[in-house]
Amino acid sequence: MRARRLLLLVSLSALAATGVVHAQDDEGGDEDLGELLGPEALGAIERFVPPGMEASPEELAAWQEADQGHHIKARELAERIIARNPSSYVGHFVLGYVHHQGEANFPRALFHLDRAYRLYSARWGEPPNPSAPWRWHSMMLRFLVYAHADLEHYEEQIAWMRRFNEVYDPDMIGEMAWPLMKLRRFDEARQVARAAQASDSPWQVEVALNALCAVEFEAGDDRASYEACRAAMELRGGDPRSQSAVDFTNFAEAARAVFRLDEAERVDQLATQAQVSWYGNPHVELGELYVREGRFVEALDQLKQVPRYRARRPPHVQDSDRNEARRALAEFFLVIGRSQDAARIAHRAVVAPDRRGHNSRDPAQDEAIAALLDRRARVMEAQRIVVESLGAPLHERIWATLSSWSLRLDAWKSGRQAARALADDTRLVGTFMIGTSRSAVLPPWLAGELVQVLGPGVANEAVRRARAEDRREGAGAYYDAFEAEAALESGDSERARELALRALSALQPAETLLRARMHAIAAESARRSGQIQRALESYDEAFQTDPGIFPRLELAVPVRITMRGGAAAERAGDLIASSPRFVSSDSALRVEIESSGTNGRACLIGASGSVLACAEEARRAAESDDDYGARIATAFHTAAFAPRIDLSQADANGLDGSNVSARDPLRTLFGSDGDGTEVEVDEE
Repeated sequence: MRARRLLLLVSLSALAATGVVHAQDDEGGDEDLGELLGPEALGAIERFVPPGMEASPEELAAWQEADQGHHIKARELAERIIARNPSSYVGHFVLGYVHHQGEANFPRALFHLDRAYRLYSARWGEPPNPSAPWRWHSMMLRFLVYAHADLEHYEEQIAWMRRFNEVYDPDMIGEMAWPLMKLRRFDEARQVARAAQASDSPWQVEVALNALCAVEFEAGDDRASYEACRAAMELRGGDPRSQSAVDFTNFAEAARAVFRLDEAERVDQLATQAQVSWYGNPHVELGELYVREGRFVEALDQLKQVPRYRARRPPHVQDSDRNEARRALAEFFLVIGRSQDAARIAHRAVVAPDRRGHNSRDPAQDEAIAALLDRRARVMEAQRIVVESLGAPLHERIWATLSSWSLRLDAWKSGRQAARALADDTRLVGTFMIGTSRSAVLPPWLAGELVQVLGPGVANEAVRRARAEDRREGAGAYYDAFEAEAALESGDSERARELALRALSALQPAETLLRARMHAIAAESARRSGQIQRALESYDEAFQTDPGIFPRLELAVPVRITMRGGAAAERAGDLIASSPRFVSSDSALRVEIESSGTNGRACLIGASGSVLACAEEARRAAESDDDYGARIATAFHTAAFAPRIDLSQADANGLDGSNVSARDPLRTLFGSDGDGTEVEVDEE
């Protein structure tokens, strides 16, 4: 990233130096240019051109507009130039630059950059002699490197770097480590990184350390990655006032890989204060971490910052991690029970994946995670539709059932997509190795979904192999958790409870959502085994930690329902008893429903007698007992499984950037399909 910024500084200074203009014969060119820029601007352009950057005044004007970020005017000028002179390499270079930097249209950028390079070489030779306008050649080579990197053409990226090194100094050395890593050529990547470290260039040392951070992570050496990422962050003192956020987010990821969640949080918080990173968003990382820890209010606060952070980036990288944010939002909406929002966002991540040129992960991992989120969101939405139709007329219940079946079919398709993405044995085994490069950013609380997608036998064998390969301290608790889910799915309740309790004894307290999942697995296992008292204790723990875990796992909660107060209470009790989220049992949690002429109340009571959730509804004028009882039942369902956060619809609309305006109101997180009011973004 900084190499690109240095290039722009060179370009800016080029137009401020003195030199000679070699104007080309373009009939009418200066007259048309004068109409656009004025004669005074034309004169200034002709006076300030350095050696090695000679071109016509019109070409120089086009580049100056592009270099100053005036992309529309630059493109207009460049298109005029090419229309009159198709062999203008400067015109094609400016168009390539604008498509890359201003519009993030990387294929089109590559077309024009390649055309510019060929035209230049045909006129001046390859390499050019010192008297030629060599600065254009240098910039063409650099931007060909950048365009191929953005398009994930790693062999071509390396080839253009080598061509640049043959002609210009200083060499691109450490920069080669990244494409070599993407090609899985780890030894070569280490070699060029170490050569960069041994150079006299502070910039090369910085590039090398950041490269080694990623190389060791992708190579599977988490300890070496942790040390390299820390060295990269501390190279300049770990001061967010003078460093890019990427120095901190890389180290935070390395800390998560060795289960140092507190350290990861501290470093990610520093990243929010650092210089804006082109690739990676610390607010996304903190949002995901807080969701993982069940800190939903703090997660909401961080996710609100995501569109604003992205709006501060240059245009060509604003969408570089679009699906990173989508995934974090889908996770958040899923765990707070907003299944419709989760499904909408996860589906976008499935059908429109990010380019991964500037991210070290395997694209198949991202595809699998998005598909798992989409699957679970659709299953939850299918259940929600049925639950909310319980008190509705028959035709509405029939429609809800049909809609539920359709959603479950879509969920099945997403599950198959996840399975296909993980079809390779190495990839599948690595997916369960939470925090490593092979698992990517799969949240540990979501990994259990693979048990249902793949089947308990396949999942159990993959977990067994992952456990055998993984030597990280603390990793065993995660494998116990995944095996517990496989045991429950295969019908071995005793084994499932044993593994769930063992996982709970070793998982750190910060793993709130995974711990809640284990409490739910332990409760269901004990219930199936007839260990009622133990089951009730686990139900209490799960409800106090994360009530939404039961809808997410589609586990029906055993309840004993008592009703007092007449027909409305009876109606509410009947609907709750028929709900797929509950199962009637004499030895269970209690649901107590009371109704009077004006008020109704339904509460869930835990095994210890504590009130786990309550819903109250006032009776409306002239409301029938059936309608009133149905409202009480609906409110009880909402209260019983509600997360500990109050999210308004305005908040929900704003999180995906749909009602955020920045410099360009079209550049929001996911488009402009929101229906909220606009909120202006503070720009720095």
